[in-house]
Amino acid sequence: MPGMKDFYMILRKPDFYDQFKCIASRCSDTCCIGWEIDIDETSQQSYSTVSGAFGNRLRENIVDGHFKLLPHDRCPFLDSSNLCEIYKHLGEGALCDICREHPRFVEVYGDIMERGLGLCCEEAVRLLFLGDKPLQFTACECDEPEDELDDDDREIRDQVLYERETMFNTLADENIPFAERLFKVFGYSSTNPFAPFESAEAMVSLLEKAESYGPAWDAALARIQNRIKAPSKPNGRAARIEDEGFFSETDSTRLLSYLIYRHYAKCLFEGREHGKRMFALFFWNVARFFTRELAGDCPEEFVKINAVKILSKQLEYCEEIMELVEITLDE
Repeated sequence: MPGMKDFYMILRKPDFYDQFKCIASRCSDTCCIGWEIDIDETSQQSYSTVSGAFGNRLRENIVDGHFKLLPHDRCPFLDSSNLCEIYKHLGEGALCDICREHPRFVEVYGDIMERGLGLCCEEAVRLLFLGDKPLQFTACECDEPEDELDDDDREIRDQVLYERETMFNTLADENIPFAERLFKVFGYSSTNPFAPFESAEAMVSLLEKAESYGPAWDAALARIQNRIKAPSKPNGRAARIEDEGFFSETDSTRLLSYLIYRHYAKCLFEGREHGKRMFALFFWNVARFFTRELAGDCPEEFVKINAVKILSKQLEYCEEIMELVEITLDE
């Protein structure tokens, strides 16, 4: 029929995506502190028309396209209860793009769109680990414009996504022992528990090369370094580094699959497909061997969540750090 659309974008999401809702003041680590908050042009134009004292305050706190942060990198519109004053005064629709969308992310590969939630958000991590089955993904049609791909690029994309799907299916196959799944996807075995490195010290050395995002990471890294160097009780030798036991097999398969989901297909644009696969293994190993050191002082039920959150904030939100890690792991 004339005017009928012939092609639709396929939208893929992880099984917990639609459960997400910002927990606002209940969050122990609000995203309104510690991040530079860029304001998109449409929002900035809208803020220029807000009248009254609040409108004046809005404009006074915008500089060079972002909010002027208060001491300790606190958003000027985060009130004493850790609630957003822009939301309270003007409604959700007045939030700038990054505030409305965070921690959501989107990737587009031709006529396939993939959405997810960044693991820098403790509620996203909680939902990831809330699932008691291996991670699954939903797919549906959506009315979004596709990115142009020629036939050759589409063929390469389909091959990359097929390889990734094979990894998902292998990690999710509970008929296969967990150790065998790890070997099939990553070549990983217990004979080298710190793979893709030869030792815990080598694994931590890569963490030390990356620029810190802030004091919370500095403290976590110091705790990790102290554990690496700490002697065991009687003989003065370095303590053996072992899995701290917070991640079940299901937790592990969901985390590994999710990291592959977020990063692997980007090899279409960036290359380093082996490095992107190994990034998931590296992240998981750091998280499980140094769970308490990453999490710091928090209630037991939040240790696993906080460990993944702080590691994600340090590694996944800086292009230079991701490139450093992936290049190192791609060798």
